Amino acid sequence: MAGGFWETQNKVRPGAYVNFETNALVATGLDSRGAEVVPIKADWGETGKFIKVSPNTKFKEKFGKSLDELIPIREAFKGTGEVIVYNLNGKGEKAKATNGTFTVTAIHGGSDGNKIVVMVAPELEGGATVKTFFDGNPVDSQEVISSVELKPNAYVAFSGELPTSETTLTLKDGTTVAATNESYSDLAAGLDSQRFKTIAIGTDDDSIKLLFSLKIKQWREQEGKNVTFVTNDYKAADHEGVVSVLNGVMLDGGEELAAKESVYWYGAAYANATTNSLTYAEYPGAIDCERLSHDEIVKALQDGHIVYTYNEGADGVDKVVVEQDINTFRSFTPIKNQDFRKNKIVRQMDIVSNNVQHIYSRFFIGKVDNDENGRNLFKGQIMTVILDPLVRRGAIEPYDPDDIHLQQGAEKDAVLASMGLKFNDAMEKLYMTVECK
Repeated sequence: MAGGFWETQNKVRPGAYVNFETNALVATGLDSRGAEVVPIKADWGETGKFIKVSPNTKFKEKFGKSLDELIPIREAFKGTGEVIVYNLNGKGEKAKATNGTFTVTAIHGGSDGNKIVVMVAPELEGGATVKTFFDGNPVDSQEVISSVELKPNAYVAFSGELPTSETTLTLKDGTTVAATNESYSDLAAGLDSQRFKTIAIGTDDDSIKLLFSLKIKQWREQEGKNVTFVTNDYKAADHEGVVSVLNGVMLDGGEELAAKESVYWYGAAYANATTNSLTYAEYPGAIDCERLSHDEIVKALQDGHIVYTYNEGADGVDKVVVEQDINTFRSFTPIKNQDFRKNKIVRQMDIVSNNVQHIYSRFFIGKVDNDENGRNLFKGQIMTVILDPLVRRGAIEPYDPDDIHLQQGAEKDAVLASMGLKFNDAMEKLYMTVECK
């Protein structure tokens, strides 16, 4: 179904077109958890495909490295269990080794195929034991009478006749096709058909940041796909759908993560958040961060950056936290005010938008007459299914049903709707006066 913003009633595709507006320039949110997309550059595994992973995934088998070595995925799991991985590298040559007619070929292209070793040990009574090793570790063992019985495993496929003597085959000539900017374009195009909530990309290439910032604007404003892009040091986006992380953290054990590596936890935490705020959310496992001065933090927040800060607890428990849960939007207007820079409020707006689209497309398009009864039925669903749960959760203030207006639009198949909602933010600033007597 189509969606997004509307300026005039001139849409062609059936859909729900939802605008959020404010009527004053003032500083002031149903479940919306989703997946985070994590692009990586792996020298092993399927390329150009979206792969759902979990902590139980066999990562060496899928991507050639352990979870601890795959920093973006590892950090993402600290924030959510819903992670989709995309290997940006191209299809390289498959590593291979031969002995006589016996040939062993890597399942995937990539230079990590050169880490595969196959050992063939003939048995006295006939047949052989064939063992496969990856990066020095045994990953498969088969006892067979002949090569016909050999089955491919997660790393290699076999062909030809087994050697008659003990043989070690070390695969070679596997190559990786390095990711290019076109790889990111393919990723962006592929995401059109994927269900996700955030995509996190840590990079120093501003052209990649620009590409996904523009794509986010297209998805949110033209297609009604309320997703968020999380990257590092990119205030230029100036959009509520783009989040910029400015600094990195140090993990327990001494590992240091730069800003472009610490985007993956925040992107996952955002994907897992609903009506809660991530202001002062703790970065799991972090013991310190790239520290900024007070003035630098103030400037970073004004520029629309996520900043990690070291929070010394009065109870003796120190944490590394998100200073403020904001995005890069800064071009405030009376119609689009400071509310739109607060991610908690944006997520709450997205809940309303996503659910209006869902209810309208699933139960009303083509099924209900566009008359007063039909429109009142839709209004009732908006109230009971979407707004009332948000009121109970404190995401919005109690609303007046009379502020929800539905009428026939400019065409007979169009519904023109408007409603006034007050979205709640989290407590962040305390201003207290203590009168001494």
